[in-house]
Amino acid sequence: MTASPAASPSSPPAARLIGHWLAGLDRGGLPEEVATVGRGCIIDTLGVALAGADAARMAREEALDIYAPGPCSLLGGGRLCAEGAAFANTAAAHALDFDDNCYAGFVHGSAVVVPTALAAVEAAGGTGADLLTAVVAGSEAEYALAIALGNGVYEAGWWTTALFGAVGAAAAAAKAFRLDGDRAADAIAFALCGTGGLRACFGTGAKPLLAAQAAANGLRAARLAMRGGAVPHGVVEDPRGFARLVAQGRFDVTALNALGRRWRLLDPGIDTKAYPVCLSSHAAADAVRDLMAEHRLDPSDIVAVRCVVPPVVAANLTYDRPATPGEARFSLPFAVACVMLHGDLTLDHLSGPTLADPRLRAAMERVSLRPDPGWNDDPDRARLAPEGAPEGADVTVETRTGQSVRRFCASARGTVARPLSMEAHAAKFLACADRAIGPTAAQRLHRHLSAIDTLPGLDGLLEGGTD
Repeated sequence: MTASPAASPSSPPAARLIGHWLAGLDRGGLPEEVATVGRGCIIDTLGVALAGADAARMAREEALDIYAPGPCSLLGGGRLCAEGAAFANTAAAHALDFDDNCYAGFVHGSAVVVPTALAAVEAAGGTGADLLTAVVAGSEAEYALAIALGNGVYEAGWWTTALFGAVGAAAAAAKAFRLDGDRAADAIAFALCGTGGLRACFGTGAKPLLAAQAAANGLRAARLAMRGGAVPHGVVEDPRGFARLVAQGRFDVTALNALGRRWRLLDPGIDTKAYPVCLSSHAAADAVRDLMAEHRLDPSDIVAVRCVVPPVVAANLTYDRPATPGEARFSLPFAVACVMLHGDLTLDHLSGPTLADPRLRAAMERVSLRPDPGWNDDPDRARLAPEGAPEGADVTVETRTGQSVRRFCASARGTVARPLSMEAHAAKFLACADRAIGPTAAQRLHRHLSAIDTLPGLDGLLEGGTD
């Protein structure tokens, strides 16, 4: 892959472009529609993080063991220094794979950025408006750099949530700490020098831990920059640098020049998950759910479900017969069979008893997956699918009576093309938070997060305070 177009010799280094944009950003510079999306990212992420806190117990125990006490809230109770809170809370945010997704880099951006921003703003004694600004800053910086380097990074096997997440975390923390342009650039550069992550971790407990590590590393990079740690700003463009090593030299500086003018929270936007599994399986699950409803099919009516999908979907969904909830999150047969039997796929279905159910095992045997190498060459698919989003599924359901019904689902519910309603967003948050803090506290926290701009401080926010 060639560099196209690269930065010109007179162009500032990528880290400096990002750093100086961060330093100049404030709440008043956020368009209201961008602020609205950012607020939604905070609400959704903290909801799924509360639900995931128990599943991320290992990360929390590790954080309590190695990090110093401090002012920053831990989900599940207690306080640590900012780096420790970012580590533990990010693991919780990604533990259930129910957090949002962005096709700018194929990343779970909010799972890393929101907990890091929360910890950094708490450490700095900031306000709710500071939290919203830091979340937008970290998200936009991460997504812009990911677009500059191209989707080939993900396709090569890098897990971009961890890889680019360190940049999002560093940017969010730099904004929360009010670093000037050069110090913010140092934070970005330092984060880039030490970042990484492999898609080989999918389906295992390493995945949320790598996201947590990215959050802690990005926040530490900002703290070191605040203390005066200087890093060469040309780490992306350097012949030994980030673009050559992870993107085969591809680097489009125009994506960074557009910071503050083209908002990636709006375009390509944020996908909010309706199911707590890898987004790659959602379109097929939706297609089966819709076909069963339209044709009034019972699970016993179905003899086969044949799913044709983009190659990247097949590459993500590697567990045909999952044995654990972690593997089930990356299994198309599990997602489809669950919807066939239960009409939905919820957190309660990601369990040992569900996986051991002989009816589910039998249903999974009826589901097949076939990647189509020419998926993106089909003009009808290209017309219906979101730009740059390798999602979708072409599903055929065959019945015992010989009937065959087909549905092409270009985009799943919750994606940018088919967004959840405000009521559905709220219902998801309340269902998740209720599992950890109960319905009354969940309702109160939702009210506070919905009015995040008005909060004079964050102390006690996750403990049910601020009233």
